[in-house]
Amino acid sequence: MKSLRSLAALAALLVVPALASAQAKPAAKAPAAPQVQTGPGGWIKEFGTMWTFDAPPLAYWKGRYGFEPTPEWLEHVRLSAVRIPGCSASFVSDNGLVMTNHHCARGCITAVSPKDTSYQEAGFTSAKLEDEKKCPNMYADQLIGTEDVTAKVRAVVTSKKTAEQVEQRDKAIADIQAACSTGGLTCQVVTFYQGGKYSLYRYKRYNDVRLVMAPEEATSFFGGDPDNFTYPRYDLDLTLLRVYENNQPFKASHYLKWNAKGAVEGELTFVVGNPGSTGRLLTMAQMEFLRDYQYPFQLAVYKSQIALFKSLVAQSEANKRLYENAVFGLENSQKAVTGYNAGLIDKSIMAKKAAFEKDFRARIMGKADLAAKYGKAWDNIAAAQKELGSFFAAQQFQGFGGSTLLNLAAGLVRIPEQEKLADSLRLQPYRGPGLARAKAQVGANMPVDVAMDKQLLAMQFTRALAALGPNDPFIKLALNGQSPEAAAAALLDHTTLGSADARKALLEGGAKAVADSKDPLIVFARAVNPMATKHAMRAMKLNTTISANVELVGQAIYAAYGESLPPDATFTLRITDGVVAGFPYNGTIAPYKTSLYGLYGRSAEFDDKPPFKLPQRWVNARASVDLATPINFTTTQDIIGGNSGSPVINAKGEVVGLVFDGNIESLPNRFIFTDEVARTVAVHTAGITEALKKVYGLPRITQELEAAAAKK
Repeated sequence: MKSLRSLAALAALLVVPALASAQAKPAAKAPAAPQVQTGPGGWIKEFGTMWTFDAPPLAYWKGRYGFEPTPEWLEHVRLSAVRIPGCSASFVSDNGLVMTNHHCARGCITAVSPKDTSYQEAGFTSAKLEDEKKCPNMYADQLIGTEDVTAKVRAVVTSKKTAEQVEQRDKAIADIQAACSTGGLTCQVVTFYQGGKYSLYRYKRYNDVRLVMAPEEATSFFGGDPDNFTYPRYDLDLTLLRVYENNQPFKASHYLKWNAKGAVEGELTFVVGNPGSTGRLLTMAQMEFLRDYQYPFQLAVYKSQIALFKSLVAQSEANKRLYENAVFGLENSQKAVTGYNAGLIDKSIMAKKAAFEKDFRARIMGKADLAAKYGKAWDNIAAAQKELGSFFAAQQFQGFGGSTLLNLAAGLVRIPEQEKLADSLRLQPYRGPGLARAKAQVGANMPVDVAMDKQLLAMQFTRALAALGPNDPFIKLALNGQSPEAAAAALLDHTTLGSADARKALLEGGAKAVADSKDPLIVFARAVNPMATKHAMRAMKLNTTISANVELVGQAIYAAYGESLPPDATFTLRITDGVVAGFPYNGTIAPYKTSLYGLYGRSAEFDDKPPFKLPQRWVNARASVDLATPINFTTTQDIIGGNSGSPVINAKGEVVGLVFDGNIESLPNRFIFTDEVARTVAVHTAGITEALKKVYGLPRITQELEAAAAKK
């Protein structure tokens, strides 16, 4: 599923059932899971199959599929996977070739495009090794080891006060990470089961990553936003990168061998990647807060920002290059969050969650020792979430949102104020190394698009006025009787904070310089800061209470289920099992695979108009490609954002596909996993091979894949 692709209106999404009629038999189903009673109530399936490599479900795999991987198989698969910013990827040759999604490499593709050509539109191919282009700010992390550090973290948490416990825990985690991050290692302490377990993940980081091949966006995102999170699909959402060491291609001792035939119906497969986050262990109170406050707020922001950026993109080619990635990310996020929220307003899903919580709490309360330790946690979380909701709108709008320059002004006002306080009394962003980071950010020489900033601030003021009303003290300060547009212009037209030198002077001048400043943004930030800080401190205290009690709930769940229940996603490496299968939809069935026949047919059915317009090279290649070649397929795997770019492998450890999305029905899986109609959507390796050979003319790449696959 796309890491940034966030469902505006389900009824408006376009689906084409024509291919389904060619499949006479019903869609394949996953083999039934055994009734494993490993925890209270037997609540297992609802928590999904995002297994960690340090606790693989060997008995479950054997019982369900008859599959028994060796330790060597698991290690090989783990070391063949890499994590890139926001996404997953994998080595697919011994010469450092890496496979991921096009949408995962958009930043690189844009950055390496020459001034006169957009590789997003034209695509990119490197005829030889020397043509591969270095991606700025791109890296690949390979998980080389894990260690259970739960005892180390717990040993440091000695206070009986909730706030101090959280501080001690966070410091212990920071200290473990710092001690580990030496000798070229990147280390992360991962919180599992909301604090039931802590694991130290050690990564080897590769900083030289280069672009090898990327198709046109019209190919990688064929069907555009209307087809996003739908199936059948016809996308070649692929980018090939290469990792280099010492300016030479990295010699990978572990890589996934290429299977050019790809996935077949009913086949056992695994997805290896880094799912971003799920909420399957959240309490009912936490889920209700998301449903009633957080998600509606986010969706309103996405809606207004999409409208603004789309209007700018339509103005010029230069604007299109500047803002097209922003539109892509916002539309994706909007669709995803709408889908997540659909799960929270689904009465059957919420009823299942409520039933689990009721059952589990009853079991905890049924044992005196467990009741004493964990019994109050749910009520404490609910009370804190209720209080957060009581001032949610004020917290979101009575502050510094909407503008980069206003945020910089807030930093300048807050830094001298926070610096005077003891670390434990500061706002969270200014604690520990946060203060130094804040100073560096404020003084950084960053370009600011003032015209854009003005429009975003006016948008924020408009939404604040609607939410808070004209008599709110913030609204009176911000608008001063003016329209949102005029108020934003009054603040930003005469500020000097767009200059790094001006900001540095205020930073160096400290509290006195800030207090004496006549800059309109500083004046406004000084006036707003007391109410914004009041909300921030109140929210920080409540979130500390929630964090401490969530950890108690996590400990209780972990104590009851152990590692037979997979933890929530944390953007760390997981392996999830499933089978290649279609699914029932729209009164018919979706085929397990789509083909190049369907790609050309869908384009024709929309009169070859965007977003269904095929690039010219695909039009030219129609006579030479095998139209029966599969291009996309679906599996029953458990994925979420962050799994984008994950390889789909078979039981031999061979690559048979590339994850790039999930269907609409999979989005509520954020909270409860089901696989009746929820599906992972992947690019088929047969389609990738056909495209590389006959559309993009890259025999050196297909030969590299074939040669690597032939090695023992």
